Amino acid sequence: MIENVLFYTWFAFRFLFIGLLFVFLISGLDDLFVDLVYYFRHLYRFLFKRKMIQDITLEQLKEKPEQNAAIMIPAWDESDVIFRMLVNTETSLQYSNFHIFVGSYPNDEPTRLAVEKAREIHSNISVIVTPADGPTNKADCLNWILQGVRLFEKDNNVKFDFYVMHDAEDIIHPLSFKYYNFLIPRTHFIQIPVFPLNVNLGNLVTGVYMDEFAESHTKDMRVREVLASTLPSAGVGTALSAEAIQYLADKSKNQIFDIETLTEDYMMGLKLSTFKGKSIFLQMQVLPTDVARTEGGKKLSKEPLATREFFPTSFRMAVHQKARWILGISLQGWSYGWSKTFGENYFLFRDRKSVLTNLAVVLGYVVVLYSIIHSVIRYSTDLSLPPLIAANENFFLILKIVLLMFVWRVFNRIRSTWSIYGPLHGLMAFPRMFVGNVLNFFATCAAIGRFTKAKMSGEMPEWGKTDHAFPTEEQLRGYRHRLGDLLMEKNFITADQLEKAIELQKGTDKKLGDILIETGVLWEEDLNHALSLQSHRPDCEIDPFLTPSYLFRVVTEEISRKYMIFPLYIKKNVLILATDDFDIELLKEKIEDLLKMPVAFVWAATVDIEFAQKKIYVEGASAPPLASRLGTKLVEDGIITDEVLQEALRTQKRTEAKLGDILVEDGVVTEAVIKDVLKTLKRENKAAKKGASHA
Repeated sequence: MIENVLFYTWFAFRFLFIGLLFVFLISGLDDLFVDLVYYFRHLYRFLFKRKMIQDITLEQLKEKPEQNAAIMIPAWDESDVIFRMLVNTETSLQYSNFHIFVGSYPNDEPTRLAVEKAREIHSNISVIVTPADGPTNKADCLNWILQGVRLFEKDNNVKFDFYVMHDAEDIIHPLSFKYYNFLIPRTHFIQIPVFPLNVNLGNLVTGVYMDEFAESHTKDMRVREVLASTLPSAGVGTALSAEAIQYLADKSKNQIFDIETLTEDYMMGLKLSTFKGKSIFLQMQVLPTDVARTEGGKKLSKEPLATREFFPTSFRMAVHQKARWILGISLQGWSYGWSKTFGENYFLFRDRKSVLTNLAVVLGYVVVLYSIIHSVIRYSTDLSLPPLIAANENFFLILKIVLLMFVWRVFNRIRSTWSIYGPLHGLMAFPRMFVGNVLNFFATCAAIGRFTKAKMSGEMPEWGKTDHAFPTEEQLRGYRHRLGDLLMEKNFITADQLEKAIELQKGTDKKLGDILIETGVLWEEDLNHALSLQSHRPDCEIDPFLTPSYLFRVVTEEISRKYMIFPLYIKKNVLILATDDFDIELLKEKIEDLLKMPVAFVWAATVDIEFAQKKIYVEGASAPPLASRLGTKLVEDGIITDEVLQEALRTQKRTEAKLGDILVEDGVVTEAVIKDVLKTLKRENKAAKKGASHA
């Protein structure tokens, strides 16, 4: 009796084992083909096209005039993250000609209020409220956002040249829009990589996302671009030209995003298969300039041009999110059908095979467990049980091939993760593969369950929104541009100047910015501006003569000098103060307690605050001196530029010299020109006083 049970169990597992071997063989050969295309492409480009391929430089990006960009962000129940995301985008994006459109719902007042709060600070933000209460689904929200964009264009007589899709938790790369602007309209669809934010090694669930996106968005998407004519959108970091948007609108009666699917971004990308425009997966290692090496050959900076965001940290939430992806791509994706080209059909097959392989992998674990138990029974009892697969069978050869391909798969996963997140996470990618396989198994089961339930009821599957988080201030610091990069992006210094400063910094405890100032390469005001960009805090250069005089009775000289602050103006009953202290939380509490009114801070260079204090509290100046008006007149007459005036005024703060003398000494203007302009100013002043007396 026992032998019969063991035999039929052996027979069932042998049958399952052989079936799984063929599944793993076909899937492994599929993955191997993608790997070989990827590596051979790299080898070919290295051997034959290395000298022909040139990276896009920062100078090229700056030379092209900025096109008008629309950012579309769907938001349901995002009040915890949307304000910080919007402010971070506004302050970090190295692009100025854009408008953000946030889609919200009538029954989601907290999210709308958070967006309105951000709009009080930045006027280029609009809220598009859908007609129906939420949550509907992301596709529906995006369709209404697009209608709001069209209405905005009509009402404001503007036209957006390209559209960018993002989510409420995204950290948008500061240079991404410069690249979109450079490539559009020659390219009509651009997808950049999406990488999860780095987490500690113990966070296995988010680590799975890191590994999967690292491999997919460094290798698989690149091969897909080569072999297929279209690319699926990742839903974030996707840019489309106005022509592509119009094509999709015409094709789908303005319903660009399919509300019948849970992965509208994926389907939207596939719909462009009949569009003649070019689609690319933009994989760039961003360098600050085309000269990026020190004398020792060490690169100054190198990072992927990518969108970063948090992904689920709990197993339950990860299953919830992945089930939506599998349902939309692998199950609902069948409604898209097949294409007319081999390349597209091949990748559609890869998208859809995951339903089978996700289940097969965990069934493989069950077979391995049975094999262990089976071996124990064989060698510890007298029962006659054959092995699942004998060494002389052809199936054993297939098993060896599958195991070799598994080792190759592990190598590729480690290599991909290592390239993005470093060696520790790279090595952790191997044990995380087992966590990921179990996670994908449960997500696939959940997806099949939701899909079956929807089919039986005739209703749409539930959207299944994932809770989002946005990085804290401290976490954001790791993803901001380095100071040297920012200084070069703003043209405050050159790559050569940065290299020399780095050399001088070696062996000292001095900060890079201090060295640049000491060597006369950088103004303190420019360093202040770069640091404020890096920390996402507003800054200013103080003009002490624009401060209303009554504020000097509120902020006395004693208070100003003790706390190193200077009053600027009052906005909405809040006193705006300049400070050179970055740690403003404690300072804010002290000042508000002292002045009995709310205050806010902007960051200013120490030299700016000291100059303002001297002019107002020591010299008692209350109106702009003649030198200040001289500079304005010289700019108005086109004799000097704003930049030249700014340089001269900065010198004046430090030397107390007359503005005219500084400009003459610098060779910008002649002494005769200064005298002529001063005479003109005197005549204008007399005329103004005469007119005032008659009045």
